[in-house]
Amino acid sequence: MAFCSVLGLVTDLPLGVSRANAQMPLVESSGSPDFNLYESDGLIVSDPYSPVLTPLAMEVPVERFRRSFYQGSEISGGHVQGLGDRAGGLNQTYLEARVAVGVPLGSLENILAVSPFFRTDLLDGPTAIDVPETLYSTGVTLLQRKQWTEKLSTMVLLTPAVRSDFTTSENAFRLFGLGVVNWQVSTDWNVSLGAVYFDRSDLSVLPVIGATWTPRPWCKLDLTMPRPRLSYRTWKQGALAEAWAYVGGQLGGNTWAVSRDDGSHDELTLGELRLLFGYEVIQQGNRGLQIEGGYAFNRSIEYEHQDIEIDLDDAIFLQAGWKF
Repeated sequence: MAFCSVLGLVTDLPLGVSRANAQMPLVESSGSPDFNLYESDGLIVSDPYSPVLTPLAMEVPVERFRRSFYQGSEISGGHVQGLGDRAGGLNQTYLEARVAVGVPLGSLENILAVSPFFRTDLLDGPTAIDVPETLYSTGVTLLQRKQWTEKLSTMVLLTPAVRSDFTTSENAFRLFGLGVVNWQVSTDWNVSLGAVYFDRSDLSVLPVIGATWTPRPWCKLDLTMPRPRLSYRTWKQGALAEAWAYVGGQLGGNTWAVSRDDGSHDELTLGELRLLFGYEVIQQGNRGLQIEGGYAFNRSIEYEHQDIEIDLDDAIFLQAGWKF
């Protein structure tokens, strides 16, 4: 697969699907359905529908959940390739697997999404300082979205996890958290306000603030920080599937508890900023494919206890995921 600018991307539409048919606003599953930095990508919506084939019904949203306890599985992986040898260079490869289930909290209108996961990061370098060859992350993501009124909704996400090299449990437990209030100002404007807790050694809390503008159902500008994004829908097949191309920014990195070569325990943090391009196919029932690539800069590696921070060269990255 090749990556290209969102503005220059040309994709064939499925038979009988035309952007001219798309005149009705999308029904958003959250104020920021592309907020996938937080693993919250529109997992639960509650609007039942009966698919029809008339042009006016082309804007029926693709149902992101399954009508069962089991909500699907996902595997993903990626690679970051350093562009230089500062501090000996650093390349990183990861693999991740997760399973999702939906737990009703009193009714089908109030669902708790539960998603246990396991991730492995393989490090190649740097040579200037000792780092583990393998890092692990395992835990569970808990997500709940509640629609309070026609215009006001909230989303809460918690991810308790163990992040370490599995040689020490000291400071290995980490809690990622996100809380957002969404206000649908009009049919094409949504405002979001909240906070995200990273529980990283170099980063604790950041505000989530911004707005999403959807002037047309196939074009969306998400100015929500810390992950802005411009998305363009390349095709839609009614309520069955749709595809989006996008460009945006992302805050990357994490903190792990590790053992040093001298036997001491420390906290290792990898940090970076990303400019990315992506393409996602969303299919009915929480299925689909996603591929992203781009440029990583402002990269660094840091040890907490010895107060060591080393700058790294920029990198390029490629990653992909499959929901089934």
